[in-house]
Amino acid sequence: MGTRSYYNKSLLLLLGLLFSVLVSKCSAKTTVHLQNDIEGYEVALDIHCMSNDDDLGNHLLHQGDEWHWDFGEAFSHTHFWCECRWYDNWDYHWKNGTFEVFDRSTFHDKYFDFCLDNCHYSARRDGFYLYREDKYEWQKRNDWQVE
Repeated sequence: MGTRSYYNKSLLLLLGLLFSVLVSKCSAKTTVHLQNDIEGYEVALDIHCMSNDDDLGNHLLHQGDEWHWDFGEAFSHTHFWCECRWYDNWDYHWKNGTFEVFDRSTFHDKYFDFCLDNCHYSARRDGFYLYREDKYEWQKRNDWQVE
């Protein structure tokens, strides 16, 4: 009788611990920062970010401007991407790109060491960069497409 009671208590303790971990993970916030670091005269970056559930609208970032948002992760899947566009006044044409900024289904494989729960992106003349907290450096993630 004593062994069964011990196992029941252990199982309840384990389930309680698992539940508290799941609740804390669901209530944890992730922040994504986007900054316009494109060199040039009056370069404005038009950003439109969204997920499968949320449209965050258009934002116009002038050189040096930063925009960010916070979100809680869903149990099943959280995926954010941004469509970016800017006019290259050195080469006189538009550049654009669609970039993934967070994907929960692959987050621990692709981004966990890079940014944990605070991801910093930098739009630059040659592409889109993510700051890697594990190496204390910026890593180029994508190139711009030319229109």
